[in-house]
Amino acid sequence: MGDSSFVSGFKTGFGSAFLQFALERLATFGSFAWKEIGVIWGVEDELRKLHRTLLKAQDLVDHMDGSALRLSGWSSAWQMWFEDMRKLAYDADSLLDRVSLHLSNYCAEQSENNAAAGRQNQVFSMVFSSSFNKLDLPHEISAMQKKLEELLREMESLNMIEKAKFDASGKIALFNNSCLAASAFVDDRNVVGRVRDKACLVDLLVEKSDISNFSNFSVIPVVGMGGLGKTTLARLVYDDDTACSSFNKKIWVSISTNFDAVRITKSIIECVTLSPCNLSDLYSLQKELQNLLRGVKFLLVLDDYWSEKHCDWDILSSPFRFGSKESKIVVTTRSSKVSSIVSSSEAYRLKFLSDDDCWGLIKQRAVVGAGASPVLESIGRKIATKCKGLPLVAVTLGSMLRRKCTEQEWSSVLDTELWDLPQDKNVFPALLLSYLNLPPHLQKCFAYCSLFPKDHEFEVDELILLWMAEGFIQPIGARRLEDLGGEYFNDLHSASLFEQCVSTSNRIVYKMHHLIHDMARLVSRDVCCHVKNSMLKHYPLFGNACHFSLLRDSIQPLRLQASQKNDRLRTFLVISNNITNGGVIDCQLFLYLQCLRVLDLSRLGLNDLPDSVDRLEYLRYLNLSENRMFCLPESMCKLVALQTLKLKNCSQLIELPQNMRNLSNLRHLELDTRGQLQFMPPEFGRLTSLQTLSTYVVGRRKGHVIEELKNMDCLRGSLCIKNIQYVSNATDAAEAKLGMKACLNKLELQWIELPAGSPQLNQRMSEQAQVLANLQPHGNIKKLVIQNYCGVIYPNWLSESWRKFTSIHLQGLKYCDSLPSLGQLPSLKSFAISDMPLLEYVDDRFYGTGNHVKFPSLESFQLHGMSMLIQWRNASNVDMPCLNSFTIEDCPKLIACPTIFQSLVQNSNIVRCPLLRFPSRYYNFDC
Repeated sequence: MGDSSFVSGFKTGFGSAFLQFALERLATFGSFAWKEIGVIWGVEDELRKLHRTLLKAQDLVDHMDGSALRLSGWSSAWQMWFEDMRKLAYDADSLLDRVSLHLSNYCAEQSENNAAAGRQNQVFSMVFSSSFNKLDLPHEISAMQKKLEELLREMESLNMIEKAKFDASGKIALFNNSCLAASAFVDDRNVVGRVRDKACLVDLLVEKSDISNFSNFSVIPVVGMGGLGKTTLARLVYDDDTACSSFNKKIWVSISTNFDAVRITKSIIECVTLSPCNLSDLYSLQKELQNLLRGVKFLLVLDDYWSEKHCDWDILSSPFRFGSKESKIVVTTRSSKVSSIVSSSEAYRLKFLSDDDCWGLIKQRAVVGAGASPVLESIGRKIATKCKGLPLVAVTLGSMLRRKCTEQEWSSVLDTELWDLPQDKNVFPALLLSYLNLPPHLQKCFAYCSLFPKDHEFEVDELILLWMAEGFIQPIGARRLEDLGGEYFNDLHSASLFEQCVSTSNRIVYKMHHLIHDMARLVSRDVCCHVKNSMLKHYPLFGNACHFSLLRDSIQPLRLQASQKNDRLRTFLVISNNITNGGVIDCQLFLYLQCLRVLDLSRLGLNDLPDSVDRLEYLRYLNLSENRMFCLPESMCKLVALQTLKLKNCSQLIELPQNMRNLSNLRHLELDTRGQLQFMPPEFGRLTSLQTLSTYVVGRRKGHVIEELKNMDCLRGSLCIKNIQYVSNATDAAEAKLGMKACLNKLELQWIELPAGSPQLNQRMSEQAQVLANLQPHGNIKKLVIQNYCGVIYPNWLSESWRKFTSIHLQGLKYCDSLPSLGQLPSLKSFAISDMPLLEYVDDRFYGTGNHVKFPSLESFQLHGMSMLIQWRNASNVDMPCLNSFTIEDCPKLIACPTIFQSLVQNSNIVRCPLLRFPSRYYNFDC
């Protein structure tokens, strides 16, 4: 089936977004660094000319993007032009990356040689260095200029043709869709599944609100994705005379994406007066509205509000405060950011309909009576599941089924993709507004998510790393790209393009509604390609995609190979539902895909990685998690552009490449904290850009010791330091400078267990006590784990009352016969103690001194494997006021616990503690 004008407009809209984004990146050709290179290389005039042409192209694309032509459907000629322009943009983007890569190589060479020179000399030597000899910059600039000028001439001609066609038609076809216009009336008999929502909204209207002295009105935001029925719900309430009887005036205004305070204010006035308003300036309009609302208790519905600018709301709402107290404003919006701007109260979030409710709407529109055949009803219920809770889709599909009476006709509707529906029945224009309202850089990020299957659980941090690797995140000053990426995602979530949910492992994740995912596939289908493993044979060259993902649902070994070179492919993701065995990568694959920025080969059961991986010189993201490799090829250390390397759950990995210190751009290294890695590569401390380092394994030899952490002050998140027994003195421990790592929030300190009877045991215990004392972390650490510590004394910093510890776990402390003083830690919510064979009593030392309440925030604790523990004593009934559960396991000699624990037994777990007894009314545990 050929593309409709709607589909082509959608696709070209994404092309326009891509070009805006790409051209902004290419505008860096006019930067000072490029000017210097131009002078040295003798191509200054050519660079200036190229820069002017790029700016002209950007102006033209911006103009087209903001014009009505974009919405009217695009010709095949336009689509071809966009495709050619996109290819050129990729070529230019590759040139930028090549120069950036050679710059990085050059700087690494200079650093290695400890060279010091002035800026001009550096640029001069750079141009003639070995790293730059491979570049033919003058020729590439000339060729790019020629192609760009040719495409611009074509664009100007096409623009004139399309404008003439548009003027002749006098209308925009794309949005000629009745479903986008709010009906003046809603028959509540035709509304299904919103009885409770209507009742809740009515309650919010009639209840008294906390209104500030500055304002006489309160705002009720109704938030939900497009097509969910926000307007219908608001109209149901608005037309309910009983619910709205207390309001003197009712006003309904549709806002839409193009915010215009003059137009909106005029519409409100005309709704109040029921007559035309001839005023045209905002000041006069607002004075008129003030007079009309003064002392009036009004209900105002602002339907389909989009503007996320505080100043727009401040201007629009200023006359509303002249109304009577208890006036109410209902704002329907897709954006939670809008909700936070217009109201400090929690928004009313509209939920999806059930499949039964969707079937009810379909029956209603299809005029299916109670006597419908069981076969048609079975097909209809399957169609209802296709709606995914959106009433707009149910109404649209139900209308399509009207006057269709055969199983074949209903099955045809079931099998039809929603974007292939006739233009007057298409549901996507309503969703399209959410996409078009995004700036180009967010459109890119959103469309990229189509690489993942439906119902994929997105982890925000992971998605941000992918966006970074693709170059989608635009730098702003010295701000972290990761932080900017977080803002990007928050904006997409705010626009109702992602839904927050909890995974099976109790993590916060995000999903795309199926129709939102379909929209992402639609707008990106010329750029992003997502196929199942069974269809791989139909994509030997990955189509024309720039971003490719393979969904793997088989446990059979996978062999990855390519037969021809692809210079456009930037992304290669293998998404595996199951961990496979015996995966193989053809060594030729990387030779054919040398422009990759992202490569995910996780969960393939790989035993090794080809040495040819070094041909992926632009690679920024590499995921090899959950594979079976013992080591990685040394050639990997040539991937100087690499930002992210993931090696999670590579349990057999024992060694990292020796020259990893050369990966100067590496920001995130994820290792298996429970793995067999023996030590870190030499001079690992040179990777000062690292922000994520899940594990650091201390070695004995110089270059592998704990001091390598000294300058890694950018580390954040969680850090596990293993093999601390190799830190022989307090001075070395202090050189790690953990107290300078302010962005870490979790720290694990692990020793290998020191057996009883070891040589010089007492000396080692004394040394390790001093080591732990000098591993004092920054005050921002919230979670602390100490495992197999072989000292007998706790450091003072562990008990400091200003610490922010929320969780402490002490495990395998074989030589400690007491617990540290933790009762004065104000934020401690959880502690766990396990395998401390010398501990016999929990007493006053654990609670600390002073008259204040001990453990004021503690919610739970765990005791495991305390073989000699006899009694927990001296606890006050006012201590631990927040405690709600506990676990005590394998404490065979424990005979007594504080009485304050007795009331919590039913919410707790006591296992294999034969001597421990509570009064019979609490006795419901296994001893």
